[in-house]
Amino acid sequence: MEIKKALVIFVFLIFTSISYAFDCGFNGYIGCSVAEIEQIGLKNNAYIEQSISNKASIHEDGMLNIAEIKQSPNSFLNMASIRQFGMGNVASQSQKGMANFLNSEQVGFMNNISQTQNGQNNLAMASQFGVGNKISQEQYTSHNSATAIQIGFYNSLYQIQGLTGSMGNKNRQTQIGYGLFTIIVQ
Repeated sequence: MEIKKALVIFVFLIFTSISYAFDCGFNGYIGCSVAEIEQIGLKNNAYIEQSISNKASIHEDGMLNIAEIKQSPNSFLNMASIRQFGMGNVASQSQKGMANFLNSEQVGFMNNISQTQNGQNNLAMASQFGVGNKISQEQYTSHNSATAIQIGFYNSLYQIQGLTGSMGNKNRQTQIGYGLFTIIVQ
C-alpha cells in the first residue's frame, strides 16, 4: 500500500514539474523562446539566437550600440536581458544549461560587458556607468553567482568561476574610480 502511495506522489510531482517546465510565461506571454528587441536612436544593432524554452530582451537607447544574446539549443528556461543607454556600448551574452539568468545594463559611452555561463542555475548580473569600462563574467559548472558594478572611467573587471569543476561560487564586486583593474578567479 505504501508503494502505491509513493508511486502516486511521484507521478503527480513529475507531471506537475513537466507542466511547469513548458509554461514559459515572460512579460505576460505564454509560450517558449520569447525574444524582444526595442531600439531607439541611430545605428544600434541587436541580435538574439535561441531555442527551446529561452526568453530574451534587449533595449537600446542611443547610437552605435551593439547587443547580442545567444542561448544554446540544450538550454532550458534560461533568461537574458540587456539594457544600454548611450553611445558605442557593446554587450554580449551566451549561456548553456538549465535555468540560467543573465543581466546587463550600461549607461555611458564605449562600455563593454561580456557574459558566458555553462552548467545549471548560474546567475550573472553586471552594471556599468561611465566611459570605457569593461566587465567580463565567465561561469562554469553549477550554482554560481557573479555580480559586478562599475562606476567611472576605463575600469576593467574580470570574474571567472568554476574552472576547476567547483560549484556554488559567489562573487560580488564593485569598482568606483578611474583605471581600476581587478581579476577574480574561483
